Amino acid sequence: MTQPCPAGELLTDLTSASRTSDAHTLWFDTPAQEFTQALPLGNGQLGAMCYGGTRQARIQLNDATAWSGSPGSEAANGPTLVDGPGVVARAREALDAGEHAAAELELATLTTAHTQSYLPFAELLLDLDFGDPASLETPLHYRRALDLRSAVHEHSYTVAGRTITEQVYVSAAHQVLVLELRVAGGRLPRVSAALSSPLRVEKSTVQPGSLGLQLRLPTDVAPSHANPPTGVQYDQPGRESLRGAVVAHWQHDGTDLDQDYGTHDGGVLAAAGVSRLRIVLSTGTTFVGSAQALNTDQAAPLKLATARVQSASARASNELLDAHIGAHSELYDRAELDLGQPTGDPEHPLNLRLRQSPSDPALAALLFNYGRYLLISSSRPGTLAGNLQGIWNESMQPPWSSNYTININTQMNYWAAEGANLAPCHEPLFDLLDALSVAGRHTARTVYGLDGWVAHHNSDAWAFTSPVAGDAAWSFWPMGGAWLATHLWEHVRHGGGSEFAAERAWPVIKGASEFALGWLVPQLDGTLGTSPSTSPENHFLTADGVMAGASHSSTADITIIGRLFRAALELAPAGEPLVADIRDALERLPAIVLAVDGTVQEWAQPFGQPEPTHRHVSHLYFAYPGETELTPTLAHAVARTLDARGDDSTGWSLAWKLALRARLRDTEAVERLLVLMFRTAGEQHNPHAGGLYPNMFAAHPPFQIDGNFGFVAAVLECLVQSHGGSIDLLPAMPTVWPDGTARGLVVRPGLELDLAWHSPTGTPALRSARLRARTQQTAGAVTLRWGGRSAVVHVSEKDWTALGPADFLDAPYSNGS
Repeated sequence: MTQPCPAGELLTDLTSASRTSDAHTLWFDTPAQEFTQALPLGNGQLGAMCYGGTRQARIQLNDATAWSGSPGSEAANGPTLVDGPGVVARAREALDAGEHAAAELELATLTTAHTQSYLPFAELLLDLDFGDPASLETPLHYRRALDLRSAVHEHSYTVAGRTITEQVYVSAAHQVLVLELRVAGGRLPRVSAALSSPLRVEKSTVQPGSLGLQLRLPTDVAPSHANPPTGVQYDQPGRESLRGAVVAHWQHDGTDLDQDYGTHDGGVLAAAGVSRLRIVLSTGTTFVGSAQALNTDQAAPLKLATARVQSASARASNELLDAHIGAHSELYDRAELDLGQPTGDPEHPLNLRLRQSPSDPALAALLFNYGRYLLISSSRPGTLAGNLQGIWNESMQPPWSSNYTININTQMNYWAAEGANLAPCHEPLFDLLDALSVAGRHTARTVYGLDGWVAHHNSDAWAFTSPVAGDAAWSFWPMGGAWLATHLWEHVRHGGGSEFAAERAWPVIKGASEFALGWLVPQLDGTLGTSPSTSPENHFLTADGVMAGASHSSTADITIIGRLFRAALELAPAGEPLVADIRDALERLPAIVLAVDGTVQEWAQPFGQPEPTHRHVSHLYFAYPGETELTPTLAHAVARTLDARGDDSTGWSLAWKLALRARLRDTEAVERLLVLMFRTAGEQHNPHAGGLYPNMFAAHPPFQIDGNFGFVAAVLECLVQSHGGSIDLLPAMPTVWPDGTARGLVVRPGLELDLAWHSPTGTPALRSARLRARTQQTAGAVTLRWGGRSAVVHVSEKDWTALGPADFLDAPYSNGS
């Protein structure tokens, strides 16, 4: 018998808890057959996708640091740039002459091939043998569920009179995955466990009660769309790559059988007569930091994973579980959305509910709570920032490398971090910004001959900052850093504190502003502009009907720089000499241009649009996530632009449009977009039509997690808006959510807010609100607005300030932001 589990009973029963709240549970009545049916677990570092099979439980594993390449990959993948500033100057001259194609040929010489890719790591397989003839029986009473409140995955079923219950969680407290199995009604004739990996296995170990794999990661993985298609490469001369390890240890009440390597990479552990079993697993790599050299001790990952597994395995099951739930609940329980009783049937599994009653308010609350859960699971202090798939990936060449796409997608991952009371989950993005602000100085000097730092539209774990190879419409976009940097400002505006503002936010924002100051060029009318300039991933038609991507002064460029400068002016320390230059440049930025059709013009020139329903709406950045005051004229132009773009699009684009319509207080449009958000992914003829997969992952398609996070941000915008100096309650509450409560929201300047509303007349109306300052520095008088009325209240750090409808007085109130 393998070493028994300490302190008695292995499994703590969470079954009843997992059934208590419809808005906090995803459940199904069949095992997952594919990735977008499996259910996710994670602690920011270790990710797991649970398939919940009946005779074989498959858990696909990720490690957040498992990326191809190394810190030297960016330089190795690109030619040496001889005269970047000269190239930019020639491209600018070509654009001035109206030669867009010539300009783009010049810009192509500035590129470095591609970022590196986020990779799958390993799989844990647990096989259960019920013996003959039970092996042919159909399992009964199958259920698999993910409880968002406890972050525990459970599946159970009955075969041959035996009821199997398996629970899995990934602990942030102990940095391990824990699988607990219980068998009721008789012991199992045979249980076996195995590890495998799609990575190169350099060594496998099988010891009594434990398995281990030592792994080598590729030196380079090109995206599937790369030209030439170099694919997955190992052992390139002169190029480094990570090493990794995964270790699993089991404890059970049966009898060990002979160890067998079988067909698996790391051998097989087998036992007979098992009724209770626990597996503890951990991973590690030689990754040290985004801008740091790899750990040269190739045995370090194995040592780290082994130490974590041994430490956790020595603890009682209830101790491990309590610590895990405590660490998860500290974040998850901070906020919650409840939209009342389901209108659909909660006794139906989630996949059926999404098909039969997608407009059920309880599903919207579940998706909101799920988005917070996914952020907690994929982005914790000390881990890497969440990528295009958060922390979960099954492919060696994932879509768009599962990298950091920083012309919208990475930013959207974190739009809701502050407002949804998950500021600690924002920290990995700040760490990435620190690395980019260092690496981007070299790119700013080499490519542009400018001070400060710059990043373009793609990055990776190694802080890639160059333009990548490809169409200039997406390759050449030096605004990625300027946009990302404002996330630091948002943290300050939500109560991040003066120390953070001075020591963390200002240095990064200062460097981004230095680059922007150098990048702006005087225009004939005395304003400042950008050239060459693109609007992320979109094209235009020149006067002679040629499609191009590079021109002058896209609205996105100008408004992103303007917002960066406003952040800099707010955060700059007294006496900072850069302030005068920033203030002067800000005053010289051109106004937002409206086209003849009343829409917001995307470039300085009125080009034709070859893709009028393009998924990106970067020229509306100023409206959301920006906070430009929306005068009636400007608000109308934003609405006209969204109308022209159309509602339907990719998942993340739907989320952005939801947030924009909420900013406009257009509840009718919000309700239209909700219908599209909750449809079943993959059933539309449009390859760019978003929706939800069965496990509620958002579809680009394919899966991209930004749609999940963007939905949370859009819901927050419906509930409360605080960007304009006041706190506006229920500004865009859809009528399809007639009753509900929201608890633990965070609004500027750093206040916690609880809300309740109902619909006695068919339109959602405020029932109650209460506020409390998060720190002494954010306490004070604030103005609240609701339904054309306002109230001024003093908010303290110690006590809640409560309000009802009677506390609001009629007052002039603009729908502008």
